[in-house]
Amino acid sequence: MKKIILTIFITCIISIQGFGQQHCDIENHYQDFISLQKDSFEQQVYLVKQIIKTEKKNCFSDLVNNNLIFIDYLMTNFSSNENYQKLLEINDSITRSNTYFSDLKKDSLFNAVMTEWLSKTIDKKMPKDTLSMDNMLNIAVKFFSILRINEDGYYVGKVCVGLNDIKKTESERQPFLEAFCFSSILKHYESEEYNLHDEFIKSIKELYKVNLGIDKNENLLRSQGAMYMLMRNNENLKKMLKTEYNRQKEYLPFILMDK
Repeated sequence: MKKIILTIFITCIISIQGFGQQHCDIENHYQDFISLQKDSFEQQVYLVKQIIKTEKKNCFSDLVNNNLIFIDYLMTNFSSNENYQKLLEINDSITRSNTYFSDLKKDSLFNAVMTEWLSKTIDKKMPKDTLSMDNMLNIAVKFFSILRINEDGYYVGKVCVGLNDIKKTESERQPFLEAFCFSSILKHYESEEYNLHDEFIKSIKELYKVNLGIDKNENLLRSQGAMYMLMRNNENLKKMLKTEYNRQKEYLPFILMDK
């Protein structure tokens, strides 16, 4: 009788341990929410990679469908693009797609980022990071870029995923914080609630009130630094980030301490 009870007890432990070791598998399902297409414009052929909503019911479905721009940022900035030319030369769409997803599954950087995101949210295997509003603003302001000074002496600014100074100013990258800041800014760039486009234009106009340099290169460098500080002190940007954090915190792998 004791042996039977002991056997049942051991079986229960094994079952519980096995259940605890389960994880949400996203690496083998990238094709469910990533689209790859070949397109052309003015005789120039190029590849279009898009994050799309998944219609399938997976453990990561809600995470993906509520964070399309977030994932797009991660894919754009934290995945290898070494096979771009090889993929471009493949004419058969099925072969091209199979090759792309096969290579993506071997992409150590992208897989590490995606696995960490799920481990800190869905699987809860890793504790979430903690950060302050100062940390968040430090990254957010880097997306408001002064690209150049035109021939008439006016500043040309842009908010863009690929044109920002994060690589030049951050020695250690923070994929999730960057993705959150960019996706939140893009969402509210022209929204009625925050309209960050107007805030950006107001800040650019402030730059004209101070002579930042006769030499264009020096002027450009100083104007970008001044833009960082203007946007860092922008209450509308700060309120937006706090609001979006509270809306999305279920899906975020970090905790904002001073909300």
